[in-house]
Amino acid sequence: MRKQADSKEREKADRRRKRSWDFSQLVIGPWMRNKFDFSHDDFEPADIEGPVLVAINHACAYDPILLGIAFRNKPITFVASEHILRMKTWGPVLDRHFSLIPHQKGAKSSRTALVAMKRIKRGESIFLAVEGEQTWDGRSMPVMPHTGKLVKGSGATLVTYMLEGGYLSAPRWSMETRKGKVYGHMVNVYSPETLEKMTDEEVETAITKDLWFDTWEWQKTRPDGPVSFKCRGGIAEGLERAVFTCPECVAFGTLRSSGDNISCGCGFKVRMTETGFFEPAGFVETIVDWEKTDRESLTVRFKELLASRSPETAEIIADDNVTLVRIGDDHEEEEAAHGRVALIYKEGNFVLTVGEHEFNVAGISNMTMALAARVVFSDQSGYYELRSEKSSKTNLRKYVIAREILNVIVKE
Repeated sequence: MRKQADSKEREKADRRRKRSWDFSQLVIGPWMRNKFDFSHDDFEPADIEGPVLVAINHACAYDPILLGIAFRNKPITFVASEHILRMKTWGPVLDRHFSLIPHQKGAKSSRTALVAMKRIKRGESIFLAVEGEQTWDGRSMPVMPHTGKLVKGSGATLVTYMLEGGYLSAPRWSMETRKGKVYGHMVNVYSPETLEKMTDEEVETAITKDLWFDTWEWQKTRPDGPVSFKCRGGIAEGLERAVFTCPECVAFGTLRSSGDNISCGCGFKVRMTETGFFEPAGFVETIVDWEKTDRESLTVRFKELLASRSPETAEIIADDNVTLVRIGDDHEEEEAAHGRVALIYKEGNFVLTVGEHEFNVAGISNMTMALAARVVFSDQSGYYELRSEKSSKTNLRKYVIAREILNVIVKE
């Protein structure tokens, strides 16, 4: 009786998901096509028998919707960051109507792969953002570990799909979306039989080759010239959520964006153009260059502190008005602290402090971004989120970068 009841409930959910999918194609599809000037090739995924795994280059937060338009005749189930389910208004609505598969970013382990495999066995097609999160600098990120194993074990057809122009239409750090040109196209189709003959590593290599995308090379090599992406506000608004080191005075956290410009109190100022490049030329050309400065400057600072063996506490980076939230197994939230977050050097260790809470960076097992103003991480005491206000330009990403650098330094 229980199995029969579960089967009926699944059938009911499947019908609801199909109705929601069809409705979104009629209502949301035309609006999104116009908003981003989105077009795609004439590839017809409905011609593929059985479920598919769709791997994409994760360029912006709207990728699932744009992909859904291109795959309108073959409904897709989305793997979505767990924080979406915690959104009080949209979380429950999206989950009910589209049966999302939650992925717990920043957690030590995840049931995402097991749930996805189960859904594929039921015949569902799955959207797979193989990089784990959307790009910050306009270039593809590495494919997540164990992706090859998931793809091979699913028994589904793998479709690699490219979105061009998505990053500059909605940069992760930006306060606004821009209208320019986004184009989607199929890169390759791998049948289950083909995948069976490949190793896990070969599958991941194929995905990486198919989906590697560099926004800046794309802009430079377009036959018709670079695309301009226009918005109502300033092009550079929110850029300090992505970069944090002044290239001139090498101070951390002193950058401020306004309109098309980003500047520092030392007198440094640079303008971002509608094509995404900086001017005047010769200082930094792209965000990729700027992030290199960020990482190099932090690395130098960390090594100086370690070499000094100073017994004194030193604050390296810090921000005010940040909330620490403890997240439970059922997505429940509990505010643990609010106030100043800082990364400090203390008694030979690097420590993340939030109010009275302290986390030894060496003990943090995972740490990553969710949206542009949230960091999720875990250690032996639980699963947490650092959160600034949605409209804030606070750069929380620098704490993720700092942990990445410290992990490398420790291994040297």
